[in-house]
Amino acid sequence: MALLYLLHRHQIHTIVVHINYRLRGEASDKDQSIVEEVSALWDLECVSVRLDPDESEGRNFQSWARDRRYQIFSDIKKEFDADYIATAHHEDDQLETILQKIMRGAGFSAWKGMDVLDGDLFRPLLDVSKSDILRFIQEFNIPYRMDRTNEESTYARNFIRNNWFPELNRLFPGWKINLLQIPDKAREFTMMADLLYRQISRSQGMIDRRKFLDLPEDLHPVMVKKLAEESMIEINLSRGFLDSLRDIGDLQTGKSFTLSDNAVLLRDRDSFKLIKSSEFFSENITISKKEVIDGYESSALHLSLKKPPETFIDQTLHLDVNAIEFPLTLRNWKDADRFQPLGMSGSQLVSDHLTNRKIPSSLKKQAKVLESFDGTISAVIFPHHSGTEQLGTLSERVRCTPETKQTLTIRKK
Repeated sequence: MALLYLLHRHQIHTIVVHINYRLRGEASDKDQSIVEEVSALWDLECVSVRLDPDESEGRNFQSWARDRRYQIFSDIKKEFDADYIATAHHEDDQLETILQKIMRGAGFSAWKGMDVLDGDLFRPLLDVSKSDILRFIQEFNIPYRMDRTNEESTYARNFIRNNWFPELNRLFPGWKINLLQIPDKAREFTMMADLLYRQISRSQGMIDRRKFLDLPEDLHPVMVKKLAEESMIEINLSRGFLDSLRDIGDLQTGKSFTLSDNAVLLRDRDSFKLIKSSEFFSENITISKKEVIDGYESSALHLSLKKPPETFIDQTLHLDVNAIEFPLTLRNWKDADRFQPLGMSGSQLVSDHLTNRKIPSSLKKQAKVLESFDGTISAVIFPHHSGTEQLGTLSERVRCTPETKQTLTIRKK
C-alpha cells in the first residue's frame, strides 16, 4: 500500500493487480476489498484475481503461489503494454533472500540478492527498511492490512524473520549493515569471474582446454557455469556436477561426459564445448514418401520432391528418387556406419569422413545419416553449426544422372 501511494502521488500510470489466494477466508477477502476501494478512490484501474489453493496440491505452496502470481503479472503487463512490474520488496526481504541463499548452498555469485531493476521487475523500495515503511504509512495515514500468516514460522522466510532477526539484533548489533555488503562483494566476484572467463573463452561458446586446466581446480565450476550461461544452458552446481569436473583433464578428443540432465561437455581437440542433451541425443525419425511429397520438415531440415536443378549449390542436396527406397530414416550415425561418398569408388567410415571434412570433434555426434529402407546410407548431414558451407555429403549410389527425372531435395530450414 505504501508503494501504491507513492506511485499515485507521483502520478505514475499504474495498473493495480491483487492476487487473492483465499487461504485466510474472510481476512483474504478484506485484503482484496481494501485494495479495490483505495484503487477506486485514487482512480486507478484494479485487476483482482482469485485463485484456488487446492491447485497447489502436491507442490510447495509458496513456490506454486509465486509461479502463479508472476505469470499473472506477466500476462497483465503484456495485455496493458506496461513498462514494468513493480513490487514492494524492501530491505528486510533482501536480508531474508541473502540468508536463504547462503543457507541453501548457493554459489557466491548468487549472494548478490535482488536488484532494484531486474529486467522488467522494478523494486523501488528495496533499500528501505520495513520499520521505515511502517512509520511512513502511519505518518501519511495510508490504509493497510497486515497478513497475520507472516507471523507464523511455518515457511523458511517467516522462520528467519520471526526467530533469527530478533536474536541477531540482540547479539550482533549492526549485523544488517554487514550482511547488506555481501551483494557488493558478490558483484565484485562476478566481475572478476567474467574477466577471467573472457581470457579462456573462444568462439561459438567454447573455452580453451589448456587455459582452463591451468586454472586452480576451485575455479573450474565457476568457468563452466559461465560457459553454460553463454550457451544458454541451465546446470546445477550439485555434488555430482563438482565430482565430474575432477576428471575433465582426462577427457579425450571427440569424447564427452554428461554434466547434468540437460548438458553434455565435449572435448574438441584443444577446446571444451557445452551442448544441450536434447541436441546431442535425439531419436530416429522415419520419413515416408507421402510426407516428402507434401513437403516434410524436421527441426532443421526441409525435404521435398523436385525436378533436377540446372545448377547445384552447397546448401542443398539432391538425391535421385529412383535410387532410394522409402521409408527413410534420419538418425545419429554409429561407429560402424559406412557409406560411399560422392565421387569415390570405395566405402568410408562416416566417422572418418567427418574428420576428413574437418567437422569439429565437439560437433561430430550431432551429424546425421539418411538411411534408405534397404539399410544403406544415402547421405551424411553435417551438424547445423559446423562452420562448413556444405549441408552434407551424398552417397555415390544416389547421385543424379542425365536420366534422373525427380530428386529428393534436402535443404536447411
